[in-house]
Amino acid sequence: MPEYIVEENALKDFLQSISKGRVLLSPQGVGDKCQITETTPDKVTLNFTNTHISPKTLFFPQTEWLMSFQKDHSKPHPYVYQDLGDKAKSAVVFGIRPCDAKGLSVSNKVFQNDRFTDPYWKGKYESVIKVGLACKDPFPQCFCVAMGGSPYGATGLDVLAFPSEKGLGLKPITDEGAKLLAEANLKEADLSSELKSQEEAAIKAQGIPDDYSPIDHRGLLNLFQDPQWQSIAENCLNCGVCTFICPTCHCFDIQDEENSEGGVRMRNWDTCMSWLFTVHGTGHNPRPSKTERVRQRFMHKLKYIPMKQNGDRGCTGCGRCVVLCPVNIDIRSVALRMSTLNMQKQA
Repeated sequence: MPEYIVEENALKDFLQSISKGRVLLSPQGVGDKCQITETTPDKVTLNFTNTHISPKTLFFPQTEWLMSFQKDHSKPHPYVYQDLGDKAKSAVVFGIRPCDAKGLSVSNKVFQNDRFTDPYWKGKYESVIKVGLACKDPFPQCFCVAMGGSPYGATGLDVLAFPSEKGLGLKPITDEGAKLLAEANLKEADLSSELKSQEEAAIKAQGIPDDYSPIDHRGLLNLFQDPQWQSIAENCLNCGVCTFICPTCHCFDIQDEENSEGGVRMRNWDTCMSWLFTVHGTGHNPRPSKTERVRQRFMHKLKYIPMKQNGDRGCTGCGRCVVLCPVNIDIRSVALRMSTLNMQKQA
């Protein structure tokens, strides 16, 4: 597929073209944070680090109304049900970082697979064209390379945008992305060598990545039963910040808010860090302590998901949890310990 160039003074026209008939979503300042929201071409900026919360909120809202149910006493079956799920809107999101796009790809395999499809996710996810923005200058907290990604990664994207000496380079990834760029009447340019050199420099800037591959070869029970989970969990507050800002965390709870005449059903983000997440109606909790909950989080990210998704980890190296954890628990350190704990005993 050919690459294209958008000169700096033509960015607004390009965005107007690709958002024609579509909602335009792009990173914007919200207070002192940055978040992907609906915007207009004249307000789009390339000058941002990363969003405070990942773009999963576009497809998996923090609170989502699913349906309502109301009594109709004129009918033999008294309840009338109405779908309240958000209707899919044709949209283009501009400026997703590669780590977040990869996170969306991981979540997509959770919400859509050979066993079932979540219609609320599917409608929103498949109606949005995703234009990513490469990280030419990775941020200090980034470690996407160590997790099998790249600052210029294309997984989960339809188009990859990157800074070029000539303006903004655009590389189509999917057929839908190629169609989008072809319709914009852009100038073709051979940017492959520039793109390659930029990616190599960005990867080098992250330093030599730690090797977490031994986790893949450790026995499941061996890793699960490792006695050092208690020491890893000692500082954790179980506050759940890491799960809420993570681009791949997808746990939720469904609740009914009702009165005598009906109500609504909604789903809300939930967290495996909460003791209530697994408590049974009997009061029994299979994860009664902080140790079990911390183990679940890291095993899920670094062992269970890779086992189900052909090696793709549930961590994309975005670094949000590293920055925002109030007690400085670093998933990189935990992954390294999971790679080396009890290796002599296992051998």
